[in-house]
Amino acid sequence: MFEGIRNMAGMASLMRDLPRMQQRMEEVKAALRTMRVEAVSEGGAVRVVATGDLDIAELTIADPARQDLDTLVRDTVNTALSMARDEMQRRLAEAAEEMGLPVPPGGMQLPGSM
Repeated sequence: MFEGIRNMAGMASLMRDLPRMQQRMEEVKAALRTMRVEAVSEGGAVRVVATGDLDIAELTIADPARQDLDTLVRDTVNTALSMARDEMQRRLAEAAEEMGLPVPPGGMQLPGSM
């Protein structure tokens, strides 16, 4: 019985903090929209810039005559997207912790990160 009351009190506290939590999440989302990460292939033949929206903003190929270009592009794009997902997870987990919300073991799961 007391556990139920304690859970209800915790829920009431969360509901009181809901506007602050929503505002903080909007701030995080806005910051993610401006976030950019850069990945460069070994040797610098390919450079990719991804955004927090998981879009490829820039793709630069220094030597298009290379035979293994498709592999370099794919691997570099995947590295950039992985870096963007990792940074998003870190920022979302940080915001959740600031608000006293529990973060699941293994961090926040985002699309493409499973």
